[in-house]
Parts: sequence; C-alpha cells; structure tokens
Amino acid sequence: MSVIAVSAAGVLMGLRFKAPALIAATALLVIGSFAWNGLGLPGHVTVTKFLILAFVLACAYMIGLSLSVHWKREEG
Repeated sequence: MSVIAVSAAGVLMGLRFKAPALIAATALLVIGSFAWNGLGLPGHVTVTKFLILAFVLACAYMIGLSLSVHWKREEG
C-alpha cells in the first residue's frame, strides 16, 4: 500500500512541481522512516524498503514530469 501512495504522490508532484519538491519529498520519506522506527511502531521500515520507496518516488516523479511536458507541448 505504501508503494501505491508514494507512486501517486510522485506523479502528482511531477505534474505540478520541479526538482526541489522531489528532494523535499525524499527528505520527508527519510524523516518519516526514522520516526516510524524510533517510535517502535509495528511494521518497521528497513533500509531496503526505504530505498525501494525512494526509487519508486523518483520514477513516479519522472513519469509525472514527462506527462507535464507532454501536455504543455500540446497546449502551446
């Protein structure tokens, strides 16, 4: 479920925002992962899962960015 949520967020960010938003979202993902582990909540996030989520976020962002550029070309 987290992969789907991160993918949707990445595509939406790519449609609207540029690279600094991706950096900020990745930082929030890091902070969220450490906070989740630090609180000892069930379903701890491992380094591997964080890396997978960061990769999915970046790929989804690139898809959203590509769609944004494609739509802007058709308009103009």
